[in-house]
Amino acid sequence: MKKSLIPENLIGQFFGVGSVGEKNSETSAKYVKKLPLPYWYQVTSYPEEDMIRQFGYLIDGFEENGDFLLDIDMNLYNSISSSNNSLIPDNKHARGLYLLNDGTRYDFFKTQQTAPITMCYSIRSSDGKQHLTKSMFYFFTRLMKRIAIGQNEYLREFCDKIILCQDDPAFGLVIEKMKQNGLSGFEVGNIMKMTESIYPDTVIPAYHYCDDWTNLTYKDNHILWDSSPKIAHIDLVRYPPSIDSEQAEKLNRFLESGGGLALGVLPNVDDGYLDTIDNVLRKSLTNNFDLFNKHGVSLDLIGNHSMISTQCGLSRASAKLTREIHEKCADSQEIFMKIVKNATR
Repeated sequence: MKKSLIPENLIGQFFGVGSVGEKNSETSAKYVKKLPLPYWYQVTSYPEEDMIRQFGYLIDGFEENGDFLLDIDMNLYNSISSSNNSLIPDNKHARGLYLLNDGTRYDFFKTQQTAPITMCYSIRSSDGKQHLTKSMFYFFTRLMKRIAIGQNEYLREFCDKIILCQDDPAFGLVIEKMKQNGLSGFEVGNIMKMTESIYPDTVIPAYHYCDDWTNLTYKDNHILWDSSPKIAHIDLVRYPPSIDSEQAEKLNRFLESGGGLALGVLPNVDDGYLDTIDNVLRKSLTNNFDLFNKHGVSLDLIGNHSMISTQCGLSRASAKLTREIHEKCADSQEIFMKIVKNATR
């Protein structure tokens, strides 16, 4: 069994998805930097920090106001896809990324960016057509690769180990399109292979899919567990691990190969808390560990290869809840370890 991609010090600690329910980026920096794994956060009340706009604006001609529109000519296509020069969003589109570079040296740091197939799905040409073609997928893969290089270069100046997460909420929608009527030139395996090519060699790869992870399948493959080892963020609030034995075996092999999990066991909205955050965390971990065990997933592997997280980003949470989650989860490891110990007795 290979060592987990998650550093030992981070097992059971908090994995921030990205967005926070704040109006002010400076406020968030104060509590995010106290986490064992600080991360680049997005304050989505700033329109520029939308997950599509904050990267798309780097392309000449991208329409930032209203719909996400982009018309491509050959010169623009070549300028993005043929260059190896790094790119990185500016302060206006990535305030948190720059605020956290305040002279502090971080042992660990988590950053994120949008995956290329979600960029394809979300941006349309001026005639309303989605950019779901093989050539445009290559275009956005090259764009996001250059941004990953830029982030890595920038963060290396003040971070020792970097986790880079690709956020890919539209992948399942693309797979459904492929199942229904096909998309010319697309293969699921190649989409994941190209997505994985974006990670610089020196980062710890992570991947966030915020829909039904239990059903992220195509033909005989499970998109997460049949892919290369990475830290996979999964929503366990909406989609508990009621999986069949075949998927359980795939998940065990994924963890044995060094993969890790960011367990989305905490709700990301205020209505999800009828008890304290600590008690909600304890109950959710206990219930999900019971389900993992019932369906054949090794709790020893889960306990040695996992972090805890919210089910998705906190853009819909109140500022009060956002701050409390960060403060309470600044040392979630103790709760996690106790629940693991009780579950594996």
